[in-house]
Amino acid sequence: MALTKLTTYGLYTATTTPLTPDGRLNTRAISEQIETQLQAGIAGIVAIGGTGEGTALSFAERVEVVGVTVEAVGGRVPVLAGVITPGLPDTLALGRACLEAGANGLMVITPFGTAPSQAGIRDYYKAVADGVGQAVMLYEIPYLTLVSLEPETVCDIVADGSVFAMKASNPDQTTFTRVVELVGEHIAVMSGDEHLFAAQIALGAVGGVLASTNVLPRTWVQIFDTARAGDLKTAQGQIGRIRNFLLSVYAEPNPGPMKAAQTLAGFEAGPVRLPNRAPSTALVEEMRTQLADLLAYERGLTA
Repeated sequence: MALTKLTTYGLYTATTTPLTPDGRLNTRAISEQIETQLQAGIAGIVAIGGTGEGTALSFAERVEVVGVTVEAVGGRVPVLAGVITPGLPDTLALGRACLEAGANGLMVITPFGTAPSQAGIRDYYKAVADGVGQAVMLYEIPYLTLVSLEPETVCDIVADGSVFAMKASNPDQTTFTRVVELVGEHIAVMSGDEHLFAAQIALGAVGGVLASTNVLPRTWVQIFDTARAGDLKTAQGQIGRIRNFLLSVYAEPNPGPMKAAQTLAGFEAGPVRLPNRAPSTALVEEMRTQLADLLAYERGLTA
């Protein structure tokens, strides 16, 4: 069944892709990772996105990761496949293959590598939705793609029936607020920014697609529960408690630091694929110090 606004809610983890020491897919670890996330109360999984090194994996590997993830989830929560490709032919081919592998939906990044017009982006999402046979989650992250969507364009895309949700990773809060005003009643707006998460829940986001939930899933479930209860001040304080770690884990290109942090937390995520690189030794040691108390707190929480 295709996902809808009403079935998209809560915290989704943008998972890393565990690799063996020699760089092959570690399917056993993928399954273990998924189980840890679900036991912590995570509401959905997004595989092979940017954090999942989708662009560093082969086509076949990406589809395999999705299949293993779907099997590990076993229908307990939705599974989305990240489609991090710049052009329509590759997006359609990968999207169809991931849906055939069992994904419930697709998270499709804005087209990049050119300077598309707003009308061109609208047409692109219409072609994607028509080509895969269902609406998708729109993923905007302009500080990586260098492609920004105007809120009115998002409204037009929603009017076309091309998307059921949006991962909003644009740190411009004015833009975010306008998007929620225009389409919040029609699609599931999901925060994609840990630092702004609580404020964006207060503004109308119904959940988030986050990466640091790979390391601190129970902590983030607690933050979400606090924010959706309307206690923004406490939720901001909860984020503040982990803020130094958040600054560290994104201080060097993702997902090298994220995988290192997972290893510090007791999960062997393995190496990264080129062009990604492992984090510096100094950063790893910084995260080791930061995580000592944060992981103790995490273990004290119940789902």
